Amino acid sequence: YDRLELIIVNNKSTKQDTFALFCELKKDTRVKILEYPLPFNFSAINNTAARHAKGDVLLFLNNDIEVIEAGWLQEMVSEVMRANVGAVGAKLLYPDGRIQHAGVVLGLKGVAGHAFHLLNNDDNGYFGHAVLKRNVSAVTGACLAMRRSVFEEVGGFEEKHLRVAFNDVDLCLNVLSRGYEIIWTPFATLIHHESASRGYEDTPEKQARLANESEYMRQKWGELISHDPFYNRNFSLRHGWGYLPRLHQRLVAH
Repeated sequence: YDRLELIIVNNKSTKQDTFALFCELKKDTRVKILEYPLPFNFSAINNTAARHAKGDVLLFLNNDIEVIEAGWLQEMVSEVMRANVGAVGAKLLYPDGRIQHAGVVLGLKGVAGHAFHLLNNDDNGYFGHAVLKRNVSAVTGACLAMRRSVFEEVGGFEEKHLRVAFNDVDLCLNVLSRGYEIIWTPFATLIHHESASRGYEDTPEKQARLANESEYMRQKWGELISHDPFYNRNFSLRHGWGYLPRLHQRLVAH
């Protein structure tokens, strides 16, 4: 793309290799580096980048994403430019080749989970769902494309109540509520070194914050969390990657 703009938001980086990379990138006039010195807030960081962007299409990309093939950006942009499409997500793999993200299922193992999580990349999934473009309720913000007009229409990411978790799901549900479609495409495939920068939700403070964010989502979206319109109710919401039969308990009287 001739009119490509790269905006990097630096949030308290400490490694010298990072600063050395910034020095090299600054030589390219298409690159802009912004400073965000406040505590980590995924929503605020991405909203900040969006405000400084000049393009008609926004692509939110985590710093732990690795590009492994050509054409992924063209694939996502071609989909998101359709008038009825509000957001597009990619197929993300772990370094070992297993699936990290193939769309989001509402209610899966809590508020929301990734479909086909940990499935081998060469597995087609349920009726080819892991290898076919399809409509979903949400996609991860780790690699998410939107038209600027749609992003501004829904007010961007929720900064106050969803600083870290579920802000991408909330954004997509806001997009859905306005009549747009959310598309997941396996024809844009990248590697996601998940939590390589920030670590995991493994401290009491992080777990408390996650509980608050989960409750916010349940209060805001209610029954939608338990009944994903793109996920058959006869499938289980307990399994790690979904698409297994829901088991109904039978009560036997003696």
